[in-house]
Amino acid sequence: MTIIDTVFATQSRSHALLLSTLASVGLIVGAVWAERAAAELRRYDLLMPGVSGVLFALVAVTIMPFAELTVGRWLIPFLYLAGAAASVILCTAARHLALRRAKTSNRSAKQSGRQSAFAERSVFAIVDLLGYGMAIGVAAAASATLGIALATGLTAANVLVSRQLTAGFLSAKMGRMDRVVLQVGLVLVLNVFALLAFWTVHSFGSNGLPGLVAFFGGFLLAAAARTLLSHGQGIAAGKQVGSALAFLCGFVAFALFAVGLGEILDAAGISSAGLEHPVEQSSAQPNTRQARG
Repeated sequence: MTIIDTVFATQSRSHALLLSTLASVGLIVGAVWAERAAAELRRYDLLMPGVSGVLFALVAVTIMPFAELTVGRWLIPFLYLAGAAASVILCTAARHLALRRAKTSNRSAKQSGRQSAFAERSVFAIVDLLGYGMAIGVAAAASATLGIALATGLTAANVLVSRQLTAGFLSAKMGRMDRVVLQVGLVLVLNVFALLAFWTVHSFGSNGLPGLVAFFGGFLLAAAARTLLSHGQGIAAGKQVGSALAFLCGFVAFALFAVGLGEILDAAGISSAGLEHPVEQSSAQPNTRQARG
Protein backbone atom coordinates (compact mmCIF):
# COMPACT_ATOMS: atom_id res chain seq x y z
CA MET A 1 0.00 0.00 0.00
CA THR A 2 1.41 3.38 -1.01
CA ILE A 3 1.47 6.45 1.22
CA ILE A 4 -1.34 7.95 -0.91
CA ASP A 5 -3.48 4.88 -0.23
CA THR A 6 -2.67 5.14 3.48
CA VAL A 7 -3.52 8.83 3.71
CA PHE A 8 -6.90 8.39 2.00
CA ALA A 9 -7.70 4.96 3.41
CA THR A 10 -10.36 6.09 5.87
CA GLN A 11 -13.18 8.57 5.90
CA SER A 12 -11.59 10.52 8.75
CA ARG A 13 -8.58 11.34 6.56
CA SER A 14 -10.89 12.70 3.91
CA HIS A 15 -12.33 14.93 6.64
CA ALA A 16 -8.83 16.27 7.34
CA LEU A 17 -8.36 17.03 3.65
CA LEU A 18 -11.76 18.73 3.51
CA LEU A 19 -10.92 20.92 6.50
CA SER A 20 -7.55 21.98 5.09
CA THR A 21 -9.24 22.75 1.78
CA LEU A 22 -11.72 24.94 3.65
CA ALA A 23 -8.85 26.85 5.26
CA SER A 24 -7.22 27.21 1.82
CA VAL A 25 -10.18 29.31 0.68
CA GLY A 26 -8.74 32.12 2.80
CA LEU A 27 -5.53 32.02 0.78
CA ILE A 28 -7.46 32.44 -2.46
CA VAL A 29 -9.62 35.26 -1.08
CA GLY A 30 -6.57 37.10 0.25
CA ALA A 31 -4.73 36.79 -3.07
CA VAL A 32 -7.69 38.09 -5.10
CA TRP A 33 -8.17 40.92 -2.60
CA ALA A 34 -4.52 41.97 -2.88
CA GLU A 35 -4.57 41.75 -6.68
CA ARG A 36 -7.59 44.05 -6.88
CA ALA A 37 -6.33 46.51 -4.27
CA ALA A 38 -2.74 46.40 -5.64
CA ALA A 39 -1.44 48.07 -2.47
CA GLU A 40 -0.15 47.44 1.01
CA LEU A 41 -2.44 46.93 4.01
CA ARG A 42 -3.45 50.55 4.52
CA ARG A 43 -7.17 51.01 3.99
CA TYR A 44 -7.72 47.48 5.26
CA ASP A 45 -5.26 47.52 8.15
CA LEU A 46 -8.10 46.80 10.63
CA LEU A 47 -7.99 43.28 9.19
CA MET A 48 -4.95 42.65 11.40
CA PRO A 49 -6.57 43.23 14.83
CA GLY A 50 -9.72 41.49 13.58
CA VAL A 51 -7.77 38.36 12.67
CA SER A 52 -5.89 38.58 15.97
CA GLY A 53 -9.24 38.52 17.78
CA VAL A 54 -10.28 35.43 15.82
CA LEU A 55 -7.05 33.63 16.76
CA PHE A 56 -7.47 34.50 20.44
CA ALA A 57 -11.07 33.23 20.28
CA LEU A 58 -9.83 29.98 18.71
CA VAL A 59 -7.70 29.32 21.76
CA ALA A 60 -10.10 30.62 24.41
CA VAL A 61 -13.37 29.13 23.14
CA THR A 62 -12.35 25.96 21.28
CA ILE A 63 -8.90 24.73 22.31
CA MET A 64 -9.01 25.65 26.02
CA PRO A 65 -12.25 23.75 26.82
CA PHE A 66 -11.01 20.71 24.93
CA ALA A 67 -7.63 20.79 26.68
CA GLU A 68 -9.22 21.17 30.13
CA LEU A 69 -11.21 17.96 29.58
CA THR A 70 -8.20 15.91 28.48
CA VAL A 71 -5.02 17.46 29.92
CA GLY A 72 -3.97 18.24 33.48
CA ARG A 73 -4.77 21.88 34.20
CA TRP A 74 -1.30 22.57 35.59
CA LEU A 75 0.23 21.26 32.39
CA ILE A 76 -1.79 23.46 29.98
CA PRO A 77 0.14 26.74 30.58
CA PHE A 78 3.45 24.99 29.96
CA LEU A 79 2.16 23.44 26.73
CA TYR A 80 0.97 26.87 25.61
CA LEU A 81 4.39 28.29 26.49
CA ALA A 82 6.15 25.54 24.53
CA GLY A 83 3.99 26.18 21.45
CA ALA A 84 4.55 29.94 21.65
CA ALA A 85 8.30 29.42 22.12
CA ALA A 86 8.40 27.13 19.07
CA SER A 87 6.72 29.83 16.99
CA VAL A 88 9.16 32.50 18.18
CA ILE A 89 12.20 30.27 17.56
CA LEU A 90 11.03 29.33 14.06
CA CYS A 91 10.30 32.95 13.15
CA THR A 92 13.64 34.15 14.53
CA ALA A 93 15.66 31.50 12.71
CA ALA A 94 13.82 31.89 9.42
CA ARG A 95 13.96 35.69 9.64
CA HIS A 96 17.73 35.59 10.18
CA LEU A 97 18.25 33.37 7.15
CA ALA A 98 15.89 35.43 4.96
CA LEU A 99 17.48 38.77 5.89
CA ARG A 100 20.96 37.36 5.37
CA ARG A 101 20.00 36.23 1.87
CA ALA A 102 18.30 39.54 1.07
CA LYS A 103 21.33 41.63 2.07
CA THR A 104 23.78 40.20 -0.43
CA SER A 105 26.63 42.28 -1.83
CA ASN A 106 25.42 42.20 -5.44
CA ARG A 107 22.26 44.24 -4.69
CA SER A 108 21.95 47.99 -4.34
CA ALA A 109 21.10 49.51 -0.95
CA LYS A 110 17.57 50.45 -2.05
CA GLN A 111 16.88 47.04 -3.55
CA SER A 112 18.38 45.30 -0.53
CA GLY A 113 16.17 47.30 1.83
CA ARG A 114 13.04 46.45 -0.15
CA GLN A 115 14.02 42.80 -0.32
CA SER A 116 14.73 42.76 3.43
CA ALA A 117 11.31 44.18 4.28
CA PHE A 118 9.61 41.69 1.95
CA ALA A 119 11.68 38.80 3.35
CA GLU A 120 10.84 39.69 6.95
CA ARG A 121 7.11 39.95 6.23
CA SER A 122 7.11 36.74 4.22
CA VAL A 123 8.92 34.75 6.88
CA PHE A 124 6.29 35.42 9.53
CA ALA A 125 3.47 34.66 7.09
CA ILE A 126 4.98 31.37 5.92
CA VAL A 127 5.82 30.17 9.45
CA ASP A 128 2.23 30.92 10.45
CA LEU A 129 0.94 29.06 7.40
CA LEU A 130 2.95 25.93 8.22
CA GLY A 131 1.75 26.06 11.83
CA TYR A 132 -1.84 26.52 10.71
CA GLY A 133 -1.63 23.45 8.48
CA MET A 134 -0.25 21.25 11.25
CA ALA A 135 -2.78 22.63 13.73
CA ILE A 136 -5.64 21.67 11.39
CA GLY A 137 -4.28 18.14 11.01
CA VAL A 138 -3.85 17.66 14.76
CA ALA A 139 -7.27 19.14 15.55
CA ALA A 140 -8.95 16.95 12.93
CA ALA A 141 -7.32 13.90 14.53
CA ALA A 142 -8.51 14.92 17.99
CA SER A 143 -12.07 16.05 17.36
CA ALA A 144 -14.09 16.66 14.23
CA THR A 145 -16.01 19.59 15.67
CA LEU A 146 -12.78 21.09 16.98
CA GLY A 147 -11.28 20.65 13.51
CA ILE A 148 -14.26 22.38 11.87
CA ALA A 149 -14.00 25.34 14.25
CA LEU A 150 -10.23 25.59 13.84
CA ALA A 151 -10.34 25.39 10.04
CA THR A 152 -13.06 28.03 9.88
CA GLY A 153 -11.12 30.45 12.08
CA LEU A 154 -7.89 29.83 10.18
CA THR A 155 -9.71 30.61 6.93
CA ALA A 156 -9.91 34.21 8.15
CA ALA A 157 -6.29 34.12 9.33
CA ASN A 158 -5.17 32.85 5.91
CA VAL A 159 -6.84 35.84 4.25
CA LEU A 160 -4.35 38.05 6.10
CA VAL A 161 -1.42 35.71 5.35
CA SER A 162 -2.18 35.68 1.63
CA ARG A 163 -2.94 39.41 1.60
CA GLN A 164 0.47 40.25 3.04
CA LEU A 165 2.37 37.83 0.80
CA THR A 166 0.64 38.94 -2.39
CA ALA A 167 1.22 42.61 -1.52
CA GLY A 168 4.91 41.74 -1.17
CA PHE A 169 4.91 39.93 -4.50
CA LEU A 170 3.37 42.98 -6.16
CA SER A 171 5.88 45.37 -4.60
CA ALA A 172 8.70 43.10 -5.79
CA LYS A 173 7.38 43.43 -9.39
CA MET A 174 6.79 39.69 -9.67
CA GLY A 175 5.05 38.45 -12.81
CA ARG A 176 1.41 37.42 -12.70
CA MET A 177 2.04 33.77 -13.57
CA ASP A 178 4.77 33.57 -10.93
CA ARG A 179 2.33 34.92 -8.35
CA VAL A 180 -0.30 32.37 -9.38
CA VAL A 181 2.22 29.53 -9.13
CA LEU A 182 3.31 30.66 -5.68
CA GLN A 183 -0.28 30.93 -4.47
CA VAL A 184 -1.00 27.41 -5.71
CA GLY A 185 2.14 26.30 -3.89
CA LEU A 186 0.90 27.89 -0.65
CA VAL A 187 -2.42 26.05 -0.96
CA LEU A 188 -0.62 22.75 -1.54
CA VAL A 189 1.74 23.36 1.39
CA LEU A 190 -1.18 24.01 3.75
CA ASN A 191 -2.99 20.85 2.65
CA VAL A 192 0.13 18.67 2.69
CA PHE A 193 1.16 19.76 6.20
CA ALA A 194 -2.38 19.20 7.49
CA LEU A 195 -2.48 15.66 6.06
CA LEU A 196 1.04 14.84 7.25
CA ALA A 197 0.22 16.00 10.78
CA PHE A 198 -3.01 13.97 10.76
CA TRP A 199 -1.25 10.90 9.39
CA THR A 200 1.66 11.19 11.84
CA VAL A 201 -0.67 11.43 14.84
CA HIS A 202 -2.53 8.28 13.79
CA SER A 203 0.70 6.45 12.98
CA PHE A 204 2.26 6.99 16.41
CA GLY A 205 -0.92 6.69 18.46
CA SER A 206 -3.16 9.31 20.00
CA ASN A 207 -2.00 9.17 23.62
CA GLY A 208 -0.36 12.58 23.49
CA LEU A 209 -2.91 14.11 21.14
CA PRO A 210 -4.62 16.45 23.67
CA GLY A 211 -1.20 17.80 24.62
CA LEU A 212 -0.43 18.47 20.96
CA VAL A 213 -3.68 20.41 20.63
CA ALA A 214 -2.68 22.61 23.58
CA PHE A 215 0.82 23.00 22.10
CA PHE A 216 -0.61 24.36 18.87
CA GLY A 217 -2.89 26.55 20.94
CA GLY A 218 0.27 28.26 22.18
CA PHE A 219 1.49 28.50 18.60
CA LEU A 220 -1.74 30.30 17.64
CA LEU A 221 -1.43 32.61 20.65
CA ALA A 222 2.04 33.66 19.52
CA ALA A 223 0.76 34.31 16.00
CA ALA A 224 -2.15 36.34 17.38
CA ALA A 225 0.11 38.43 19.61
CA ARG A 226 2.60 39.07 16.79
CA THR A 227 -0.22 40.10 14.45
CA LEU A 228 -1.58 42.53 17.03
CA LEU A 229 1.86 43.98 17.79
CA SER A 230 2.60 44.46 14.10
CA HIS A 231 -0.48 46.69 14.01
CA GLY A 232 1.25 49.03 16.45
CA GLN A 233 1.80 51.69 13.79
CA GLY A 234 -1.94 51.94 13.18
CA ILE A 235 -2.60 52.20 16.92
CA ALA A 236 0.10 54.91 17.26
CA ALA A 237 -1.57 56.84 14.43
CA GLY A 238 -4.67 57.36 16.55
CA LYS A 239 -6.68 54.28 15.60
CA GLN A 240 -6.95 52.82 19.10
CA VAL A 241 -10.76 52.77 19.12
CA GLY A 242 -11.07 51.27 15.64
CA SER A 243 -8.39 48.67 16.37
CA ALA A 244 -10.02 47.69 19.67
CA LEU A 245 -13.43 47.38 18.01
CA ALA A 246 -11.98 45.27 15.18
CA PHE A 247 -10.29 42.98 17.72
CA LEU A 248 -13.46 42.62 19.78
CA CYS A 249 -15.63 42.05 16.70
CA GLY A 250 -13.30 39.31 15.48
CA PHE A 251 -13.23 37.70 18.92
CA VAL A 252 -16.97 37.86 19.55
CA ALA A 253 -18.01 36.85 16.02
CA PHE A 254 -15.90 33.72 16.03
CA ALA A 255 -16.71 32.89 19.66
CA LEU A 256 -20.43 32.96 18.83
CA PHE A 257 -19.80 30.75 15.79
CA ALA A 258 -17.77 28.23 17.82
CA VAL A 259 -20.33 28.08 20.63
CA GLY A 260 -23.22 27.67 18.20
CA LEU A 261 -21.43 25.22 15.88
CA GLY A 262 -23.66 22.33 16.96
CA GLU A 263 -26.81 24.33 16.28
CA ILE A 264 -25.41 25.41 12.91
CA LEU A 265 -24.79 21.79 11.92
CA ASP A 266 -28.32 20.84 13.02
CA ALA A 267 -29.84 23.75 11.09
CA ALA A 268 -27.93 22.68 7.98
CA GLY A 269 -29.19 19.12 8.39
CA ILE A 270 -25.68 17.73 8.99
CA SER A 271 -25.50 14.97 11.57
CA SER A 272 -22.42 15.23 13.77
CA ALA A 273 -22.61 11.54 14.74
CA GLY A 274 -20.53 10.48 11.76
CA LEU A 275 -18.00 13.22 12.45
CA GLU A 276 -17.25 12.35 16.06
CA HIS A 277 -13.81 11.02 16.94
CA PRO A 278 -12.94 8.68 19.85
CA VAL A 279 -12.03 11.57 22.19
CA GLU A 280 -15.43 13.21 21.68
CA GLN A 281 -17.28 9.91 22.05
CA SER A 282 -15.49 9.03 25.30
CA SER A 283 -16.09 12.49 26.77
CA ALA A 284 -19.76 12.33 25.78
CA GLN A 285 -20.38 8.99 27.53
CA PRO A 286 -19.91 10.29 31.12
CA ASN A 287 -22.16 13.26 30.35
CA THR A 288 -24.84 10.89 29.04
CA ARG A 289 -24.62 8.74 32.14
CA GLN A 290 -24.91 11.77 34.40
CA ALA A 291 -27.97 12.98 32.49
CA ARG A 292 -29.63 9.58 32.83
CA GLY A 293 -28.76 9.37 36.50
